[in-house]
Amino acid sequence: MSLTSFAILAILVSLAPLLSSLTRIPSVVVEMLLGALATYFGIFHESESVHYVAEVGFLILMFLCGMEVDLKSFKALKSEGIFKKMFLYFCVLYTLSISLVLFQKLPFIYIVTFPIMGVGMIMTLIKEYGKDHPWLNLALRVGIFGELLSICILVGINGFYTYGLSFELSKTFGVLLLFFVFIALCFRFFKVLFWWFPTLKNLIVPQEDTSNQDLRFSAMLFFIFISIVLSLKLEVALGAFIAGMIIATFFGNRHTLHQKLTSIGFGFFVPFFFVHIGTTLDLEALLSNPKLFKDALIIVAGMLGIRLVGCLIAFRKLLGNARNMILYALSDAMPLTFLIATATLGLQLKIITHENYYAFVMGAMIEGISFMIAIKLILNYWKSSKKS
Repeated sequence: MSLTSFAILAILVSLAPLLSSLTRIPSVVVEMLLGALATYFGIFHESESVHYVAEVGFLILMFLCGMEVDLKSFKALKSEGIFKKMFLYFCVLYTLSISLVLFQKLPFIYIVTFPIMGVGMIMTLIKEYGKDHPWLNLALRVGIFGELLSICILVGINGFYTYGLSFELSKTFGVLLLFFVFIALCFRFFKVLFWWFPTLKNLIVPQEDTSNQDLRFSAMLFFIFISIVLSLKLEVALGAFIAGMIIATFFGNRHTLHQKLTSIGFGFFVPFFFVHIGTTLDLEALLSNPKLFKDALIIVAGMLGIRLVGCLIAFRKLLGNARNMILYALSDAMPLTFLIATATLGLQLKIITHENYYAFVMGAMIEGISFMIAIKLILNYWKSSKKS
């Protein structure tokens, strides 16, 4: 049964780019829709092994996201004054989120849901449109810090609802803090080591590599850091993200390695994950309960609305015009993976009901589909208006 499920998802992964080119709908949107339809028509049946491969796809996506974070390049952010703008942006997001939850009398988990961030979909946009757009470049920078903050918040929610206000909760935050200190020390150590022994880099990741040693080294880092965070009972995505950061910071000039890893990730594992995300959506339950659609729209509208206001306050001068601000808000309001991760955690901790969970998943689907299409339409309209 599991091999049949693999075959079905592999077929859908292969069909997605063909349908995307025919319909001109972004491939990630097609992937999620295909997954949802496969479950709705009874073509696909979930299996544990498929779930694990999809989880690996998510972790590879986080690893590729980490590879976009060269810590050396982030030194320029301080001189540009972007850190202050980011801090203001996050303050606005959480203030508006608290106000919205209290006004609408929503479950308190929505306070952290509305501002939650992830760079998975931003990476998909970069792959499709490149890094030259100022709104997308800013979305990546803000999204990286927002994702780290979101991971810490998920760890905090899990600890609070598991242990309450106890020593164990303090221990969880203490472990997270010590882990970040350990990572900072590791980066400092390897910076000094490679400064004293520059040939060591070429020994670890050769420029001319006939045995794929670069891929083997990357896989080693990937699994080592995932194992570390698992043993510390932290969010597993954090390990994959940091492993990618190490590759970007110390081996960022190895363009062949970046191309290999991107081809492996976006060639199969990442689309496999997005198709699998689509299969988790119960279309029959959603179609039979219109209230779920309304709840999903509240989530979508809340996430986009607070970002538009936050962008207007914090990044107005940086982005320059309304078009860039709208595009930035749309790209930043698609934390598909972390939105579903938050919903899954909330369901496991019994903070939310199954109906709330379906609303979260449907909201993620609506964001992934409508926002990606909206971005494409705005960019196409802008290009056509420039030509005319």
